[in-house]
Amino acid sequence: MFGSWPLIWSLLLSCAVWTSYSANVPLLRWKGHPVSAALSIVATYAVIFPIPDFLHMQTFVFKRPPVFPRSLTFVTVFMSLYSMGIALLKDIPDVEGDKKFGIYSFPARFGKKRVFWISVSLFELAFGIALMVGATSSYMWSKVVMVLGNIVLASVVWHRAKNVNLGNKASMASFYMLIWKILFAAYMLMPLAR
Repeated sequence: MFGSWPLIWSLLLSCAVWTSYSANVPLLRWKGHPVSAALSIVATYAVIFPIPDFLHMQTFVFKRPPVFPRSLTFVTVFMSLYSMGIALLKDIPDVEGDKKFGIYSFPARFGKKRVFWISVSLFELAFGIALMVGATSSYMWSKVVMVLGNIVLASVVWHRAKNVNLGNKASMASFYMLIWKILFAAYMLMPLAR
């Protein structure tokens, strides 16, 4: 990492975003504002982590000029959608506490059910895009694994979403943890995007 400007900027930006998210000082504490809270999550997972890491590998490790291939665009779009779904989903169990403390998160404003299904739709859209990227791969093995893998992941999310009890914190927590596990499985498929 020493001497790698992309990684240094990634570290500095993520520290700045998450300090702004959680610091209890004027104009900060973004977690109390639904739009800035969601943007913090999306910015981190869709831009601050993948792009500098990619640039680090290109310029610092491989000593190549920076280029932005289709696969990086795919990861950025996928993670934008998926992390927005996570940002919306994470506040559903805390609606009562948010209202009590004057935090008007998206679920507190628009209702748990509506926000839940918007989140699920964002996850499914991300998998749909991954499926299309896989289907247009120039390698047959990559095409098959990307298409089938993303169909399986999208199906698991959809099946579990239909059985979530939004009034039960354990049910919501289980689904939330599943969403993270599914994301880690999706990470395994991302390098196959060609």
